Amino acid sequence: MDEWIRPWRLYADFGGRATRRDYWFFHLGAAGVLVAVGTLSRLVEDSLAWLIAALRLGESNAAALLLFAVMLMPLLAVPILLVPSLAVSARRLRDLGRSPRWLLLLAVPFGAVALLALLGLGRGVAAGVATSPPPPVALGADVYELAEHARLPA
Repeated sequence: MDEWIRPWRLYADFGGRATRRDYWFFHLGAAGVLVAVGTLSRLVEDSLAWLIAALRLGESNAAALLLFAVMLMPLLAVPILLVPSLAVSARRLRDLGRSPRWLLLLAVPFGAVALLALLGLGRGVAAGVATSPPPPVALGADVYELAEHARLPA
């Protein structure tokens, strides 16, 4: 249950780390919220349309405006979920050892697909284990000298 609640408690915290489990549980919950809001909006819209028809208010501007407002309910859920989604994605990128600047891929067409693959499939850094960068490679240390290697015995 904590996997569902932890990302919502840290909804605007872009620092720290998020595990793969936190990332997917958050987005699964967000998809559930969007489905629930969409379903509820559709039910209210249908009921309201029936009521407008039953009361013969089809010509009324107020009824049309109310029906339009109900239709926009799912679109209002998207901006509400935007900041927590970006925050958990930034924390997940940090867990992968990458910069949160990778979120700029969302501005590129089909960049979200690449970002989803990076965030959802990548392995994060184990908690509490310090990782060291790879040792620097000495340039030219292991390079064969072509002149020495190409000498043929007489």
